[in-house]
Amino acid sequence: MTRADAGIQRIEITELMPLVRRVAKLDQHGLIRLRAVGRLRSALALLPFGVLAGRAVTFDDRPDEGDADVVHSAADLAAWYDDPVAPEPPRQDLEWRSALPPAGGWQRVESVPDAVIRDLVRSGASTLKETAERENLPGAEPRAEVADALLGSVVLTVSNGPTSATVTLRLLSALTRMGFVARDTTVAVDVRGRWLRVAAAYGSVYAEQVGFGLGGLSPVGRR
Repeated sequence: MTRADAGIQRIEITELMPLVRRVAKLDQHGLIRLRAVGRLRSALALLPFGVLAGRAVTFDDRPDEGDADVVHSAADLAAWYDDPVAPEPPRQDLEWRSALPPAGGWQRVESVPDAVIRDLVRSGASTLKETAERENLPGAEPRAEVADALLGSVVLTVSNGPTSATVTLRLLSALTRMGFVARDTTVAVDVRGRWLRVAAAYGSVYAEQVGFGLGGLSPVGRR
């Protein structure tokens, strides 16, 4: 990605495209915020279930051309990337209404094996399925308010000295659904102020910590 007035270079978002494509598949109105800070290129997206997901790539062999920050539709961005002669997709900067997580200064609370994360997600999925069956909805999802409560339940609590963090099923489900977790790796739980980050091999998910209640994340791009 070059500067905002010079458009986007496809080569610089190649490693961000798996995130872009998954967002486009999840939400036809989903937005991608592409940012360039020095040699760092990143993509952020607010998923339809209220989790902020992101991936960042560092280009050590490319010049530092300054900073940029642009927003596009994930669907438009994916279509543009696949068509070498297509014009750059229209910007939708004003549609982005979500707060942004800190760029740095994160404190590591705990590192968790990926197998633990996968087990928690599988257990949560089984609970959702059983709940739907109890509501006579086999093969479907439970009522929206029930599913939301289950996804909002705390499934992992970690601590490091006086610092602790609680992680919901919603965050872990988003982490695996976006394909961020690699086999035989660890997943980091980090905090900074009111923000919580769960960082895996291929990307991270972010949310406000339970109890801060500052409402930093809100749906974006809805029509």
